[in-house]
Amino acid sequence: MIDTSSRRYEEKMSHGDQAIALSCRGLLLCCIVVLVFSGCTSPASIDMDSYDPSHNQTEIANYYRNQAVAMREKAGAQATAAVRYEALFGPEADLVSGAKSLAHYYEQTAQELERVAQAHEAIARNKRTPAAVR
Repeated sequence: MIDTSSRRYEEKMSHGDQAIALSCRGLLLCCIVVLVFSGCTSPASIDMDSYDPSHNQTEIANYYRNQAVAMREKAGAQATAAVRYEALFGPEADLVSGAKSLAHYYEQTAQELERVAQAHEAIARNKRTPAAVR
């Protein structure tokens, strides 16, 4: 048996209704294609090591400053952990020295990130490359 309900429906549709249905399908297909291609594209990447004034140096500086803040938070957490470990295990425990070492490392990293952020901010203000960035 052949299902004739769809054939009857198509026969009842006028040519105008069929054209509208086809154009809606075409529009839907176009939308899907556009969405797929727009989802596959990535935003323009920023070279974070570049001191080229044409790049958004303020955005780069903000990134490094945010990273410095995160490192300082980690340093604080490790310093707090070192105090707690010292109370629990004594001042000579490996956990205490390890936590203090990590806190020191995170603080040094934060200072370096802050220096890089300042160099990028200087570029943003002056629109030129720094003589030497350390």
